Amino acid sequence: MELVGSTAIVTGGSKGIGYAVAGALMAHGADVVITSRHDKEVAEAAATLEAAHQGRRVLPVAADVTSAVDVERLYARAEAELAPVAIAVNNAGIHSYETIAHLSEDDWNGVVDSHLKGTFLGTKAALAHMRASGTAGAIINLGAVDAIATTRGTAHYAAAKAGIAKLTEVAALEAGRHGIRVNTVSPGVIVTPENAGTFSPDFEAAWHRSFAIDRMGEPADVAKAVVFLASDYAGWITGINLLVDGGTHLRGLPDYADYLLGGNE
Repeated sequence: MELVGSTAIVTGGSKGIGYAVAGALMAHGADVVITSRHDKEVAEAAATLEAAHQGRRVLPVAADVTSAVDVERLYARAEAELAPVAIAVNNAGIHSYETIAHLSEDDWNGVVDSHLKGTFLGTKAALAHMRASGTAGAIINLGAVDAIATTRGTAHYAAAKAGIAKLTEVAALEAGRHGIRVNTVSPGVIVTPENAGTFSPDFEAAWHRSFAIDRMGEPADVAKAVVFLASDYAGWITGINLLVDGGTHLRGLPDYADYLLGGNE
């Protein structure tokens, strides 16, 4: 299995799923640009990744994915310091949970902009730069099972992720004639170093009842799916939404309002 190119951008690549994706792409031969909104955080992550994957480069860039100026600067730096971008992974986004009755406009805007607008800007920039360089690249957008399996407390997040899946489909139609593939990967619950230990026993038990494959997801599960879609093995796959959720979509999500919001209506 070979990647479609040697340079990748992973937004939100300083921790969690993004960090795992960056490492997996490096393990398969890519140099990677990772982003975070925080200079120190992204620089430390880049140093750790380079130490773990000797011979591969990591370019850390502090960027706000909701800013078109920042996203364009990100691609310009990648091309100036590495090579034309062949793989773009739009992963960055923030999370919060609240029922609609209590959801503020600021919280709605923050979550929807970071996920949906950020993915739009990242996809737009990737398409423009891949077309300009003649690169038959791969764009992978991070969705979520929440867009398919509904629960209370996630209106803003689920709406953004559903929008990403549809954005991906339209982008795949528009990009295919240029040899560029666009797909979505939608994780279920993923345990990361940042959220490990934060689930109550009752909430974790509810997750286990939702699984067909009875274990919590790991960042590596998502990273492997991204690498596959960024490889020649997926050369005739575009416009899909690949669920990486242990089968949660078959039974449904736990009720977030009950477990995270105390049943708040």
